[in-house]
Amino acid sequence: MKYTILLFFSLLSTIIFCNNPSYAVANIPATLKENADAVIRNSNHDFKVVSTKVAIEKVKSAITIFNEDSAYDYLVVHYNKFKKVEKIKAKIFDQNGKEVRKIEKDEITDQLAYDGFSIYSDARIKYLDLSYGVYPYTVEVEYEVKHEGLRGYPVWQPQSYRTGVEQNTFRISLPAEMDFRYQGQQLDVEPIIYEEDDRKAYRWILKQQVPIIKESYCPEDYQVLPILITVPNNFYIDGYAGNMETWTSFGQFIYELNKGRGQLSPSMQQQVKTLTADAKTDKEKVAKLYQYLKDNMRYVSVQLGIGGWQTFDAKYVEDNKYGDCKALTYFMKAMLTAIDIPSYPALVTAGKQWLKVKEDFTTPYFNHVILKVLLDEPIWLECTSNMSPVGYLGSFTEDRPVLLITEKGGILDRTPVTTANTQIGNITIDLIPTGQAIINNQTTFTGTAHESFRRKAIFSSKEEQEKWLYNNQSLPSFTINDLTFTASDSLASAACNYIVEVPRYASKAGKRLFVPLNKVNSLGMALPKEVNRKHPVAISSGIHERDQITFKLPEGYTIESLPKPTSIDTEYGRYTSTFKEEGEQLIYERALDIIAQEIPATAYQNLRDFLKDIAKADNAKMVLVKE
Repeated sequence: MKYTILLFFSLLSTIIFCNNPSYAVANIPATLKENADAVIRNSNHDFKVVSTKVAIEKVKSAITIFNEDSAYDYLVVHYNKFKKVEKIKAKIFDQNGKEVRKIEKDEITDQLAYDGFSIYSDARIKYLDLSYGVYPYTVEVEYEVKHEGLRGYPVWQPQSYRTGVEQNTFRISLPAEMDFRYQGQQLDVEPIIYEEDDRKAYRWILKQQVPIIKESYCPEDYQVLPILITVPNNFYIDGYAGNMETWTSFGQFIYELNKGRGQLSPSMQQQVKTLTADAKTDKEKVAKLYQYLKDNMRYVSVQLGIGGWQTFDAKYVEDNKYGDCKALTYFMKAMLTAIDIPSYPALVTAGKQWLKVKEDFTTPYFNHVILKVLLDEPIWLECTSNMSPVGYLGSFTEDRPVLLITEKGGILDRTPVTTANTQIGNITIDLIPTGQAIINNQTTFTGTAHESFRRKAIFSSKEEQEKWLYNNQSLPSFTINDLTFTASDSLASAACNYIVEVPRYASKAGKRLFVPLNKVNSLGMALPKEVNRKHPVAISSGIHERDQITFKLPEGYTIESLPKPTSIDTEYGRYTSTFKEEGEQLIYERALDIIAQEIPATAYQNLRDFLKDIAKADNAKMVLVKE
């Protein structure tokens, strides 16, 4: 009898272990499932700080996945010299909460976090494929990481787009004598603060959150999604102690970490002076040395040990002819120092911005280094680029906060914004009575608008350039007769010039030709219909286009009708179109300006109407008739 009871409880525990009715999809509130790709059923993220050097991080989460668009059908756990994965496991449950699969150890892939010929890194990942062919299903993941060297604490993002949340918890605990700082953004949750033994703990709990929809032209994610940033006051990594209570102290740590690494050899110092000997101004000297950097050094990302913060010295770059963003920046700084031009390295978050930098809250989450040259009119240099003209940062790092690294510590600054973002087209369209057209398009781009064309001019093959034109031109089927991309060496300017033959540009009906006025450069920006929009509309980059399109009329044809000139003037921008007949030619001029700004959600429909009116004007036609 005793054996039977024990067997019964053993079988019962096995059933309970293999099945988790609480994971049944039917238990999820309907409001959390609506518009959801996934729902976080329960997640616990625990970060236990042992000292300034050591912390234990534990995560356990159960997430129900509804479709293949979910971002939770895999797990990635990062590790490196300072982070060791102690445990990792996962299970999959069907829609009723029945366990259907357990991820085995041999299914966990261990690989480099970054791959490529220009990357040297000790960063690695553990990767788990959590896909399952039958939706919906639930994944349960659990892992533990030991940190031995801390340059930051976790950033907790409890909800992503199209994800409902039943409950998500983050907890951080520290020795009683240690302090840290935290800041929530879009997170209307205060921590529960309590003591346990000789430690203090903070817990945040997010519950019953409906999915957040990413609307078109939405602000940056950090302005929409909830996020909690936690940072240490004091930290220790790879033998270096630092403090980040203020931007000044954090910048001082970075300065000391890289102090003395900007020494050139005597021969290189002499070469710098020779290179700049005939320059008449400091600005010309900067341009000459920047050109030398582009011509002779190549970018290689090095992320070994503390290498994310500490540079190779300038002599290393001099000898090896390569370096990462820090090394190339400090090498450029060393060349400038050799001719007494001062400059400061600047830490920046390049590319997509994922948190807001604030004066009263120091964070270490930068991913790139550029250089500010301290002339009367400062020059900012992107030292990893071998194609940018001097002083041009571009969309990668412009118009955002940076931390200047000075001998007196860190100083917050901001990179300039490019204002001359223009597209100027001079286009001739030679019409033929059959409806065919030969188009000669010469268009120049400046500012951020020119970047992709510069890359095509420098890096793309002829075949790649032609493929791009076929895929991105709104003309009907056409044949390329000539195509060239060019880029200025000294200015943020590039051009795309082509001649193409279009067999069916105009529609022929009897003695009439119906001719589209703007098939070459019609408005590419449009807004979908959105009811009850919740977030502002963020137009991050303005549009400034000027086109002159000259139509050469077929012999024997005259203009029967033209659209009326258009003028649309709103707080979002301006559009005008005009027409002028000159003998057997029609000159059509078009001007479009859309202002970079953030517009309230309530104005979304007005902006949408403005863009629809522009599209309508761009799609207008003239009618030619044979005499």
